[in-house]
Amino acid sequence: MKKFYYLFTLVFVFCIPSVFAGFFLVNYISLSALIPFVITVTIIGSIWDVWATRHSKKDRIWLWQFNKKQTIGIKFLGLPIEEYVFYTASSVYVIFMWEGIKLMILHNTIQTYSMVLLLSIWTVIAIGVPYIFAPKKDKFIG
Repeated sequence: MKKFYYLFTLVFVFCIPSVFAGFFLVNYISLSALIPFVITVTIIGSIWDVWATRHSKKDRIWLWQFNKKQTIGIKFLGLPIEEYVFYTASSVYVIFMWEGIKLMILHNTIQTYSMVLLLSIWTVIAIGVPYIFAPKKDKFIG
């Protein structure tokens, strides 16, 4: 089950709220603008990650790596497949939140305020709960 931690986190933090927001924003999102944006972010982010992870093997101070125990093990260009899901899902999530806030400001309806508030609460819970309940030895203590 630990192998799916990163993937489950992506689903709960980004994918579920994006699907929820998509129902509200379906008439306000242009796929012809969204798809090139997501592809561009994924390509640029992936290039950076590939470089950073390869560089980390040469430098003890540069700590850029992925926990092999928390990924499913499928890699592409040295990156876990979850990292590509991250770039795609987070890009969609950010655009949907942006459009939701824009819609909230323009239309000033309870529906748009509720959507943005629920997405924000969901995100905080989806990030916070796993951290709170994680074993002490898994937490980063700086």
